[in-house]
Amino acid sequence: MGNELSSSSNYSLLEQENIVESILFMMGESVSVDTLATAIESTVDVAKDAAERLYTKYQNEYQDRGMKVIKLGSKYQMVSNNKYFKNLVLVASHPQKPVITESILETLSIIAYKQPISKPEIEHIRGVKSDYACNRLLEYGLIEEKGRLETPGRPILFGTTEEFMLRFGIESLDDLPILDATKFAEIESEVEKELTETLGEPVVIEKNIYTDNKADDNNTVESNIDDETHDTEKLDNNDISEAPR
Repeated sequence: MGNELSSSSNYSLLEQENIVESILFMMGESVSVDTLATAIESTVDVAKDAAERLYTKYQNEYQDRGMKVIKLGSKYQMVSNNKYFKNLVLVASHPQKPVITESILETLSIIAYKQPISKPEIEHIRGVKSDYACNRLLEYGLIEEKGRLETPGRPILFGTTEEFMLRFGIESLDDLPILDATKFAEIESEVEKELTETLGEPVVIEKNIYTDNKADDNNTVESNIDDETHDTEKLDNNDISEAPR
């Protein structure tokens, strides 16, 4: 099984998987299906099927191996297994941890759920300037420019990156968790009350910041970014374990 020759490729199904595996290991970064198709000298559909078969094997049969295959949107990447992080750090230097403050994390959340979004829109939602937060997120590779808004000044539109999905352990933006609507309404009410008392005038927060495009999904995503200090210095051990070879 798997050694039969594919009708649309010069390689057997098993050989296709082996080629894909070799390419992912060698590249050390996310690889598009188009690139895999070129490698196995076949169509995009055949390459995608081969990549999916390999991905499934690593999820099931090979889950305890030192390497694993992950999906980042429509691309695939081979990374080290985070089960063996403690062993990796014995011989590999630990990467410097970015400092993710509450304001930066708040900005990242808004971008993740509302992308593509401009800085003026982010600042309208947060109610404060966001230059520092956006610059830091760009520096950390968690967001990138996605284009420009066709309005006066043509402000830059921001969106999340593959690095964002890699760090948060999600395969696509559809995997982002949904904030409970009732809890979110309570938070909004408390913030509006506090701002109204502080500013001396009624304040209404823009609604559905985190729930616009998400519904009927109770999955929670376990972020690879966890609190360490009050300023929440982030990025846990998985930043090595999820890093390319």
